[in-house]
Amino acid sequence: MKKKLLFFLLTVTAFLFLTGFSDSEESKKAMWVENTDLSENRESILTKAEENDVNVLYVKMKEETSSAAYSDLIRGADEKEIEVHALGGEPAWALAENEQQILDFIERVNNYNEGAAEEEKFQGIHFKIQPQYLPEWYEDKSTVLKEWKDNLSTALDTFSEDTPLEISSSIPFWLDEMDTPGETDTPFSTWLIRHFDHTTILAYRDTLEGPNGIVSLTENEFEAADSLNKQILVGVTMADTGQDHTTFFEEGTADMDMHLNLVDKHLGAYDSYKGTAVDDFSSMEQQEDQASAPPEENKNYRGTYIWEAETLINEKDSIIEFAKEKNINLLYTRLDLTRPHSAYSDFVEKANAEGIEVHAMGGHPSWALKEEESRMLDLVDYVKTYNDSVEEGQKFSGIHLDIEPYTEPSWAENQQDILSQWMDNIELFVNETKRESNLEASMDLAMWFDNTETPGQPDTPFNEWVIDKMDHTSVMAFRDKAEGSGGILDMAQNEVDYAESIDKDVIISVEMKENKANPHISFHDEGEAVMEEELDLVDEELQSYSSYQGYIVHAYRYWKNQ
Repeated sequence: MKKKLLFFLLTVTAFLFLTGFSDSEESKKAMWVENTDLSENRESILTKAEENDVNVLYVKMKEETSSAAYSDLIRGADEKEIEVHALGGEPAWALAENEQQILDFIERVNNYNEGAAEEEKFQGIHFKIQPQYLPEWYEDKSTVLKEWKDNLSTALDTFSEDTPLEISSSIPFWLDEMDTPGETDTPFSTWLIRHFDHTTILAYRDTLEGPNGIVSLTENEFEAADSLNKQILVGVTMADTGQDHTTFFEEGTADMDMHLNLVDKHLGAYDSYKGTAVDDFSSMEQQEDQASAPPEENKNYRGTYIWEAETLINEKDSIIEFAKEKNINLLYTRLDLTRPHSAYSDFVEKANAEGIEVHAMGGHPSWALKEEESRMLDLVDYVKTYNDSVEEGQKFSGIHLDIEPYTEPSWAENQQDILSQWMDNIELFVNETKRESNLEASMDLAMWFDNTETPGQPDTPFNEWVIDKMDHTSVMAFRDKAEGSGGILDMAQNEVDYAESIDKDVIISVEMKENKANPHISFHDEGEAVMEEELDLVDEELQSYSSYQGYIVHAYRYWKNQ
């Protein structure tokens, strides 16, 4: 008997030695389903999940979606052995004033499950709260963190210890750099990991190794989860974020899958590692649609600025006719935010029907300062609210900023401080513009910023920092000749080259306004015919660059009076 027992123990030991000690629980591969109509997309969601070996769906629970749509999806997922977790969360859920919204969400999930058949129940609840997209985050992070913690504590207290639901959350990787309110020796990421069954780290990068790769950015979270006996998933995104290093949108599904398989190898040594997650279904669909479409040629924009909102409102037919006459297909248009949406919808519809993109525009030198960020956010909020309220053909395509703080006397004395504030405002602008929208974020950039250091990043010229943030950048290469030293091509070359290296877009901006003190920066004296000849040379020279997307003339008022 003893010999048999000894033989059994030796056999088990040898087996474990050869195969490794592993948790019997199946690894997870999750996919978010957020802004998708479940009734219309049920089959494609399940097919996409099956094709990508997804076994957990984080499905956004919305008040306007019927219980039947959820039960139908969950029943189909259950047949394929896919768990469905109810997804809830908005950036504002981190604020104390919105605590009840979290509790209402939990109650909706519980009420749904109570009335559902066993194979139609949610198996978990997943929170995705990202307060970094709130203006309050940039005003007082410590208060937002405290309120976020308090809200989650209240929410978690509503669950009984024997709840059948798996409770999880998504958190950004950088929360390991922030202290937990009331627990200064504990990173907030650790506090969050401790309180959930599993945590998905939003490690939005398209590379594994190096100081800015997925492995390095998540190691603190894995070490904390190992010590707490908790589970971690690594989340990546397929969304078109406008920042190539944060997403696999450009690389495609095959490249993402290759990296996710390597994530298993790199991070599988952690006991807490339980798999990966992809954000999200609609982005994967969009990426595959793009991959199957023929490659886009350069847009060859030919545009102008309309700085007076009254002109846009009162001369809309004249503007459209001018645009058609001059072959213009891009307009940056200043808005009066006190006007109702109806003041712009007819113009934007007519422009779009003629193949003219319309980007809402705003800006002032003071918008570079922290104290003026609200004016910038008002513009973003107006445009997003406008787009949500109008028909598809009436929507703005983007939001464009023209902020030139160097025109103010304070620039010479406080350049680095103003630049730092401007950087914060730029990041806030991009985040708010891109959040839950497909609007392009763009801005004007003076050509000489390639000689200006970025605060905190002395090896990075400011022009490169800006180009990296924007979907496209309008380089103000204000010169009255294309070629030669000091010409348009010479002045914009660094920006075009850098944009090419990171797969971003640039537009060349030229001036038509009279400038008696510096006539060489404008085509006012030379006239339209010479400007057209010089811009043809710019086109010819830069057409081979995928980053070059055309040119824009400043501005409509001066161009039409030539």
